[in-house]
Amino acid sequence: MPLKKYIRAPVEEVPSIKGKLAFFEQQGREVVYGAMIPEPDYSDDETTTTTTTVKQPMVAALVARNNKNNTTEESNNKDDDKSSLDGGVKTDQNGLIVPKKLVNPCLESSDKKNLHRELLFNQKRGMNVLNQKTELQKAMEKHKDKKVMKEQEMEKTASKTPFQKALDERAHKIEQMEKTENKETENGNSACEFQKIHAKVRAKMEV
Repeated sequence: MPLKKYIRAPVEEVPSIKGKLAFFEQQGREVVYGAMIPEPDYSDDETTTTTTTVKQPMVAALVARNNKNNTTEESNNKDDDKSSLDGGVKTDQNGLIVPKKLVNPCLESSDKKNLHRELLFNQKRGMNVLNQKTELQKAMEKHKDKKVMKEQEMEKTASKTPFQKALDERAHKIEQMEKTENKETENGNSACEFQKIHAKVRAKMEV
């Protein structure tokens, strides 16, 4: 039996991705984002033609709605551009100025962020970065200093000989004597001035 020769049928070429993109770009105005694409009709019946004619007005309505949304977005963008050109003053629908948001320098600069993070970490650990002492610590340091000074004085007095102690007592007495003399002279000077003024007043009264 002779073998039959099989003839290969021509294979239909599958459109590439670039071809599909070019097709959609050409028909971009008619494409509706978010709308349901109708299924392709492979039948030749007349009954199916009525369904396609019914779906066409729905597609047209969706296209019109999409165009309206695009126009409103463009108008809003234009208003924002105008407000930025006017000096950054934005207004709402009533014509009132919209307040600007306050600038937070801690969020803008990374250095300040790192500094605040480090300060919070040290505060949680109980570390004092600025070396600031509390009032209790200052009072305790003063008390310790006074105690140390007293101990040093006691050591000095204990190490002195009796002759040095006698000299210190004599010097202390001399200082007290000088202080009392100075006070008496000041009081005497004030009394002499008072007597002089009193004598002058009496002389005027007698005349």
